[in-house]
Amino acid sequence: MSDPLSIKRGPGSSGVSMVRVWGRGQFTIPSAMRRRLGIGEDTILEVFQAGRAIVATPERITVKALAASVQNGMTEYGIDLEELLSELREGSHEYDTD
Repeated sequence: MSDPLSIKRGPGSSGVSMVRVWGRGQFTIPSAMRRRLGIGEDTILEVFQAGRAIVATPERITVKALAASVQNGMTEYGIDLEELLSELREGSHEYDTD
């Protein structure tokens, strides 16, 4: 198993690439890296400095993951969102308490 932090060098390697910085500090992430990291158009990156290095990682959007999990659970258990919201508004639900 390879070290995820290792840097690949040499012919045909995909770990290190040279890029040019354009106006306003912009540069292009090579397409192979974008594919491996799941970076697509409109992906938000967290960028920070580590010594003399710039580190950019895809932002983990917790809200999106939570929403997807809730949606999957509702589908799995056959829960209709409109019906659930209607029941909550009516106050016709009961809660079990200890």
